[in-house]
Amino acid sequence: MTIDRGAPARGYQGGTAVDCTGGALPERTAGDLGLRLDLTYAAFCETHEPAWHALALTRIGSHADAALVVEAVKADLARCWPQVLRFEEPAAYAWRLTNRHVSDWVAAEEPVEVEAVTFAAVIGAFKQVAKGLLRSEADEVRLYAAILELPDRQRDVVILRYLLGLHPKVIAAYLGRPVATVHSNLRHARERLARRLGVGELPDRAGDA
Repeated sequence: MTIDRGAPARGYQGGTAVDCTGGALPERTAGDLGLRLDLTYAAFCETHEPAWHALALTRIGSHADAALVVEAVKADLARCWPQVLRFEEPAAYAWRLTNRHVSDWVAAEEPVEVEAVTFAAVIGAFKQVAKGLLRSEADEVRLYAAILELPDRQRDVVILRYLLGLHPKVIAAYLGRPVATVHSNLRHARERLARRLGVGELPDRAGDA
């Protein structure tokens, strides 16, 4: 979906179900879905929207623009919701969709200054576990830049782990990867970030590894 930056995107509205290309599903399929589609779509978005917003916000830097991207993701999910439910990991599909929307937005925009409130939210999450390692504002700026420069797989796990505090098993479901791969991605990301800060190690979140 191309994001209309002047008009809000709509969520799933019920009624005739459509497939991912916009065609109507067979009538019996649409009828069988009923109210469950409305309820499931709303619950799915309510559960996962914080993660989509965290990804968009970190990379785009603007609350308003991140919200537009998330609304576009929800609109795309709404249009092919019956098909989304057939995926083994709907959350992983939605995360890939969010990444595509964010990448398209970033590619189309001139570099913009990250909003102070966004910067503070991202760095604040790291300060909870990296006590004493961020010694100055320059360190904080280097860390934020280093997060944006991470390979996609590593950046994803960093956002989900540090900003949202999700358990690696939950992250694995989001990303459609084995838990061992999530741990590996996170370890390599921490090593990269630590090197950028010039410290020996960036701690993981404690207590739920």
